[in-house]
Amino acid sequence: MSQKRVLLFTGNGKGKSTAAFGMLSRALGHGLKVRVIQFVKAQEGVGEVLFFTRFEDVEWDHYGKGFLPTNPDSPMMEKHKQAAEFGFEEALDALASDEYDFVLLDEVCFALSKEIIPLEPLIKAIVDASDKIIVLTGRNAPQALIDVADTVTEMKMIKHGYEQGLLSQAGVEE
Repeated sequence: MSQKRVLLFTGNGKGKSTAAFGMLSRALGHGLKVRVIQFVKAQEGVGEVLFFTRFEDVEWDHYGKGFLPTNPDSPMMEKHKQAAEFGFEEALDALASDEYDFVLLDEVCFALSKEIIPLEPLIKAIVDASDKIIVLTGRNAPQALIDVADTVTEMKMIKHGYEQGLLSQAGVEE
């Protein structure tokens, strides 16, 4: 590992996590030790989890309860905040650890935008991180995260199968 890299995949289009998982594949191909922390998402039986958790160099955890309530004052929001707080502490630990070469924080931008985790400690942890690859995903990336990233890609939705009534499908969305 020669230098720290910070990559951010954001925007309203499909493919943010998928791009990050492609990078995860590359990291594994080079024998890197990987830590994946997912915010918001609750599905453990999706293809990427089923595939990547087969590798001993991948440590993967979910800290989400699924779709967030539309009302931020909903009593259900508390369970989402608690799960995200546990994940956030794990994320800070992973970024500070020399154990991992590649840290993927999936849907971290969405969690930030919904204010279920704080921005400033994350920025500090990224800036202070040792030489590792840090990949961040999620819509509504805050400007401070864009500023600290080396590479930022915005996914733009032009058309989505959901709009045409297509259901989630294994190998595509799952």
